[in-house]
Amino acid sequence: MIYISLGSNLGNRINNLNIAVNLLTQSCLRNVKSSIVLETKAILPDNAPTSWNKPFLNMVVVGDTDLSPDTLLKTIKLIESKIGRLATYEKWAPRIIDIDILLWDELQINTPKLTIPHPELSTRPFLQHLLALMEVSPWTKMPLTNSFSKSFVLHPSFVGIINITSDSFSDGGKFNNPDKAIEQIQELASDGASIIEIGGQSTRPGAVIHTPEEEYNKLKPVLDGITTLINNEMLKVSIDSFWSSTVEQILENYQISWINDVKGDFDDRTLKIIAEKGCKLCFMHSLSIPPNQELILSLKHRPISLIKEWGKQYIEHLLNIGFSQEDIILDPGIGFGKSSYQNIEILRHTQELKSLGVQVMVGHSRKSYIQAFSPTDAKNRDIETIAISLALKDKVDFLRVHNVKDHMRFFATHQNFQ
Repeated sequence: MIYISLGSNLGNRINNLNIAVNLLTQSCLRNVKSSIVLETKAILPDNAPTSWNKPFLNMVVVGDTDLSPDTLLKTIKLIESKIGRLATYEKWAPRIIDIDILLWDELQINTPKLTIPHPELSTRPFLQHLLALMEVSPWTKMPLTNSFSKSFVLHPSFVGIINITSDSFSDGGKFNNPDKAIEQIQELASDGASIIEIGGQSTRPGAVIHTPEEEYNKLKPVLDGITTLINNEMLKVSIDSFWSSTVEQILENYQISWINDVKGDFDDRTLKIIAEKGCKLCFMHSLSIPPNQELILSLKHRPISLIKEWGKQYIEHLLNIGFSQEDIILDPGIGFGKSSYQNIEILRHTQELKSLGVQVMVGHSRKSYIQAFSPTDAKNRDIETIAISLALKDKVDFLRVHNVKDHMRFFATHQNFQ
């Protein structure tokens, strides 16, 4: 078995690690298992520039390979380059990705290019800790050391919700102020969200719908405040909207990664602009925005079957417009045009949507169907949301949640006992 460490302290660290693990799996490793991810302080020489003092995310992957040690090393260097690491760099400087071979069964190598076991393993308590959690001797016999400040997982991937509205159902008014919204966005990113979804329009039942101009004017100061983070690739942002003019104006002025069409009815002109910008499009199934409890899917058919049929037709339309399958994300629209029982049935059978060949995101967080089994108000449904996230984690690609921090705490714990 080969143990490989991965680290990142520049750009969108969670995404950098995700890309690296996927490339290792595709190009050189099989039977891959991953550790949790630890955040640690940067290790720096004396008199290092203060700009180098950026915390690292570190993890370990283990797997098998048919490659020789030299070929594996070359493959790793190619992966680092593909992710964006420069061929020449100052030692200890911040880096997008750092990949090292730690251990390889009982193999011992000492050449100018490669040393196995890794020579710095004995001075990296966080790597020893990860190996101990993966039941690798002799580190399981060592005392526990406090070598990290936070823990994360790469799977599942979380979309962090930030509503900059006054009347959203669970956090209305909490982030209505641009400064508070920007602070929350940075916190969600720090908590490990793969992407932050910003909504300037409440979609709760009975919500007042703002005009495109009002929506854009709410979004603009927030986007202005995080533009540097976006441009430095430290943050990926999705915009949640159903106004074509708002979306087009935003795409003219900001580097947005996703557009979430919450009505699923953008006109072709807007869809082509989104595709040309290289954005992913998430389209959500709904019968009305805001939702109307009297308008729900037919009770004569399985709700998941109705969504699949609708999704299939819409995906074909998007492909004809110019989207690739990799840039299309389907959201079944929990809470929009479904009864509580239909929402629960959809969540139980969400994996059926994967047959459509696109990625799937579920927005199940804190919604009213939870009252079917837990009579709590909206802002107190995070425990139930996390339990549902556990049931969904291998059925979908993205989980859209309000509380990323507690999700990470739960899944980092859960992964160590699987």
